[in-house]
Amino acid sequence: MDGFESCRTTVADIDELAVSMTRELTYYWSLGEARDRGTKLCLIYKIPQHIREVDRNAYEPMVQSFGPYHYGTPTLQAMEKEKWNCLDYILNLNREKRLRDYLKVMQRLENQVRSCYTEEIKMDKKKFRQMLLLDGCFILVSLYGTAGIVMPETEAYGQANNQEFVGGNGVGQKVPWPRHEGEAANQNSIAEHDADYADQIGRWYTNFVAHDLLLLENQIPFFVVERIYELVAGKDTENQRLTDKIAEYVEEILHYYPKAIQEFERPKDFHHLLHLGHMYFRPSQRMEEDSHRHARPRFFYRLLLHFGRSYSKLSHQPEENDQVFSLNDQTYCLQAAQQRWRRAAQYIEAGVEFKKREFNKQSPHSLLDIRFTKKVLEIPCLPIDENTSSLFRNFVALEQTCPQFGNDVTAYIVFMSQLTNMPDDVMLLAQRGIIVHELRSDEEVSTLFTKLSKDVVFDFNGKHYLKSVWQMMEAHYQSRLNRWIAWLRHNHFSNPWLALGAFAAVIVLSCTALQTLISVFSYVYPPTDE
Repeated sequence: MDGFESCRTTVADIDELAVSMTRELTYYWSLGEARDRGTKLCLIYKIPQHIREVDRNAYEPMVQSFGPYHYGTPTLQAMEKEKWNCLDYILNLNREKRLRDYLKVMQRLENQVRSCYTEEIKMDKKKFRQMLLLDGCFILVSLYGTAGIVMPETEAYGQANNQEFVGGNGVGQKVPWPRHEGEAANQNSIAEHDADYADQIGRWYTNFVAHDLLLLENQIPFFVVERIYELVAGKDTENQRLTDKIAEYVEEILHYYPKAIQEFERPKDFHHLLHLGHMYFRPSQRMEEDSHRHARPRFFYRLLLHFGRSYSKLSHQPEENDQVFSLNDQTYCLQAAQQRWRRAAQYIEAGVEFKKREFNKQSPHSLLDIRFTKKVLEIPCLPIDENTSSLFRNFVALEQTCPQFGNDVTAYIVFMSQLTNMPDDVMLLAQRGIIVHELRSDEEVSTLFTKLSKDVVFDFNGKHYLKSVWQMMEAHYQSRLNRWIAWLRHNHFSNPWLALGAFAAVIVLSCTALQTLISVFSYVYPPTDE
């Protein structure tokens, strides 16, 4: 009897486990279906723990959470009321739409949004939909996506503009967001409100929000914001006004960095805010074409010359020079297999001139537009402050987790980390205006780039936008003639007096040699008297 009961218990346990696993399979299958339907979905990853430990503040929000990964963090609850203020503003902006209408849209988007996150989201449906609506409203309002939408002019609304409402946390709050009438919501009014609001809540908050908006783990799919905007402005309204305003806000966050994208070509199709910021750092196509056109790898020239000598059979016996040449080719191939950038000091010793690439409004360039022509390496100015590490870490994390976005920023970080391997290298670039930093020492800048490139997966032999630049610079560095000329210039022609002395010595030596030759010629062929 005991055996029978034990068997029944085992069968029941197996059935219960099967039901549980079937439920899990159904859940993950539904996510897969949502991903298949969304042909352009971008996955939002969590940063691996061992990478997060290097600089936790670079990946985690300071004042505002967006999306499910940091939802409910106790240290971020103080500013949640701002999201409810934004929701109130959205509800008053279009009186024809009720809160229920927005929640229905969030319900339809729920599975598609969940499928955008690689981690399992264990929030229940109600909390998840509420989070999407609040986060979407905050981004839409605080980034001025509603600018240009006509505010209803009613007496009731005029009274409601000054009264308090009860937010989701039960706290009465005054709505601080601007209530512009008609087309008065222009750029000037936005800028004035931005300054007033920053004075009201503090500069720290505005700076930290800008930091939090560009974190990989702190993103929501932008189509959530677009759906809310369509409800507020109407389905007939084009989203271009929305994307332009959002892009304009991100441009302001990144205003220290040179950007190739001009106002008339602002991005219209992006997955989330970090992706939008990443698009402003892409190298221009014009720069890539120039680099490939000027690329003349010395290896191919030498290889062609070697084959020419081999097959022309000008000499039946192998010469010593040919054997040395073949050995040099093998050495060059070995170095090519161990590709890496050299230090700035090493390139300067080989005669490479570093120059800050000046920004031209008629032909703008991005931060990553590096070019090498006629022994001159032009690098755009890189400003470095306390936010630089976080920005580049999240751009690199985006590229490492989403290969469809390329590896341009990763290639740039690897380039800078090897170029500024020592504090002296940072000093050389800073003297030329290429690096402008607010850190305590040049050593901190060098350490910053070293840490940025830690645990980064990058194939130097693979395809990246700086490959042709590396080939040209490596060919220049490998040339003994270039290094010899650079040594002469640095050690004997570093100032005009040394150059003048060397020139005088050459003249004296030439005159002495000429006089000696004349004397020898006179001795060998003495003049004869006729």
